[in-house]
Amino acid sequence: MTPAATTTSAPPLPAANEFVEGLAGAAEAAAETGAAGATAAGSNIDASYEQSYTNGNNNNNSNTSIATTATTTTKVAVAGGAGAAGATAEQTELPSLLPTPMGNNSNNGLAEPTLMPHEIIGSATPTKGEQEAILRALDWLKEKRASDYGWANDTHVVILAKELSGGRDPNDSADAHMQIIQELEDTLSVKEMEIEILAMLDRHHTLPKPLNLDKLARYVLALGSLCKDPKHFHGHDLVATLQHHEPVQDIEFALTTLSACSSAAHVRKRQIRRLLDIASGVTDQSVDTIAMVILALRCIVTDHRHRHLQHFVRRPARGLASLQDQRGSFGSLRSTALAMQALQDLEYDPAGQWNRTAASRYILSRQRADGGWSEEPLQDGQEPDIGVGLTADIILALGWKGLGAVRALQCDHVIRENSDPTENGESKLAVPYGLSSSAEESDTKNISYTYTLWVGSNVSEAFSLSLISPKNTSFFKAMTQAAEMDQRFIFEAREWPNGHYVHTLYGKKEEPRGYHYWLLYRLPELPDPNNTPGNQLIAPVGVDDLMVEDGEHYLYWYKKL
Repeated sequence: MTPAATTTSAPPLPAANEFVEGLAGAAEAAAETGAAGATAAGSNIDASYEQSYTNGNNNNNSNTSIATTATTTTKVAVAGGAGAAGATAEQTELPSLLPTPMGNNSNNGLAEPTLMPHEIIGSATPTKGEQEAILRALDWLKEKRASDYGWANDTHVVILAKELSGGRDPNDSADAHMQIIQELEDTLSVKEMEIEILAMLDRHHTLPKPLNLDKLARYVLALGSLCKDPKHFHGHDLVATLQHHEPVQDIEFALTTLSACSSAAHVRKRQIRRLLDIASGVTDQSVDTIAMVILALRCIVTDHRHRHLQHFVRRPARGLASLQDQRGSFGSLRSTALAMQALQDLEYDPAGQWNRTAASRYILSRQRADGGWSEEPLQDGQEPDIGVGLTADIILALGWKGLGAVRALQCDHVIRENSDPTENGESKLAVPYGLSSSAEESDTKNISYTYTLWVGSNVSEAFSLSLISPKNTSFFKAMTQAAEMDQRFIFEAREWPNGHYVHTLYGKKEEPRGYHYWLLYRLPELPDPNNTPGNQLIAPVGVDDLMVEDGEHYLYWYKKL
């Protein structure tokens, strides 16, 4: 028999200002002891999320003043090991497989981040002024086309812009003969691009010459906009080639990940982790890098298995929005165009407001009389009419269908990949969130996940359980289920009006004076002590509000901040 949890009423939570002052003091103390990355002495939430203390949501092992005022205690003990009603579990020892981010989230002292619903990128439409500017730009690009029907180094981006912008509506021209000519010319442009790709691959295999991963990624996106499968390109798998050569530069890495995701290819979890790491350090990144990371993450979270990562888009989006100047630009014309593609259609965020109208107005004011764009001032030796690639980038921004729109196209190879939920034995980014029917989801009554405990900053002890629970199970209930199966998972928690605050696990009680706390992490893969997760993976809500999801991994880590 498992004793029922004993609870008593807890005193009111401290006033919000007292809480903030306590956090500030704890953070100051933590800073003095070198607790880098901690938001407070006991805070297990990355301060970068800029969330406020609302509804007493105390996910942090937060400030010590709160920890000492709570009077209610819930102790979960195990007498016989009976399984929780309606739930089963399988115990598995994982001696050294496990990550590391998160804090004691028995209800954070922070507001729960709102998961944004999936929206097809590019769902809005350009204004009349933007439409006119796009048509003028397309006419200018046509004039700049070479005799081989390409655009030198910019063939791929011009094709991408033409496809996603829709070009001209056939009804705009009464001359059917001219329409046929236009289609043939477009076909020749595509063939020219394919020749460029094959030539690049040949140089790589015969010289050998390092691949230009940035360009290859853009070729993949251009092929995707044409509904051509880059995984079957004249006997070459361009996506596999991309993923085999991981770029060092963050912006190239984000672009290659976006390309793979846009092709409905499997994106490795370590790639997702690297993106999250980049997103957590947006203050050190350029506008272009932040924008590309946002585009990659937005593509990834369209998959139902990764939609819980949606709130990680918020921080880089806020950081990017804050870089818009009074003119509406984000620096250069190219950076402004890329930032527009990354930010448009995002759910409204008061802390991450940006002015698309101002950005569009700024770009439109810089369009040349001939219809093209170029960065000013011109460099020595540059022709006044340069700017083919830049003009194509701006078309993508003004048309509301940028690089992030390729995944949303319902091409045959994307639909085919989406119909197969696994690849290489792993879960994959296959079924865009919103496409699966609610009936199918409701048929899945149980979910499986792992729950791991780590002890020590150097992870001296690590053990894990594989659990199966009904859908809509809170993590607090999952903890109770684990405690009934394995005495090492027995825990104690104080009960506040806003939820439970876990302070003891595995017989280890938090020690505020020594800055030792239990931090809860929500992870996309099993935690690994040799590759510990960062603070950005700390659970965004408390144990009562955190719902366990299928295929996820949860880690409680007892460590010194």
